[in-house]
Amino acid sequence: MEGTMIRLLVQNILERPGGFDWSVQGLGMMRLYLSDEVRLHIWDSALKVPGVSAIHSHPWDMESKVVAGRYKQHRYTRTPPNRVPWGGKFKCVQIRCGEGACVTEPPVEVELDEQPLEVYLPGMSYNQSHDEIHLSCPEDGTVTLVTRAFLEDRDHARVYWRGKGDWVDAKPRRATPDEVTQVTARALRTWF
Repeated sequence: MEGTMIRLLVQNILERPGGFDWSVQGLGMMRLYLSDEVRLHIWDSALKVPGVSAIHSHPWDMESKVVAGRYKQHRYTRTPPNRVPWGGKFKCVQIRCGEGACVTEPPVEVELDEQPLEVYLPGMSYNQSHDEIHLSCPEDGTVTLVTRAFLEDRDHARVYWRGKGDWVDAKPRRATPDEVTQVTARALRTWF
């Protein structure tokens, strides 16, 4: 019953999205704070900042419940010394998250092992610790409910990317009314 009630409540929000304060996060999602700890995410690749890497960690532990859609991800682990990495070489920086996002230290090169693809469907949940590295690959319109457990440092995480370029900022911004209408309508059409 709990999953059905959550889905109905979320559907009600998506059908009447105009009265809420939505923000866009440049990894490709629109989000709504339901409380300081709980956020509603609607994933949409149209919101992704060009060139941004979605391989990252968080400054908090979390549980994410898939309300609608299909959420896919890879987790990564640091390659042990003297072994060829399964995922390859990456640049890594620590960033200050949120408003005023910025790099807080020079990039370093790291080797990561890519873990098998994880797929989560409606009603399924997964947990992530703050220091777990992962790549989010949700299908457009996927809706997740994220509950965060804060640690002492709520502001710093790490971002990883391949190639020679620099870190691309995906800091949050207020969603435009058109984005709110288009993203919520696409989620409703696709998954509800």
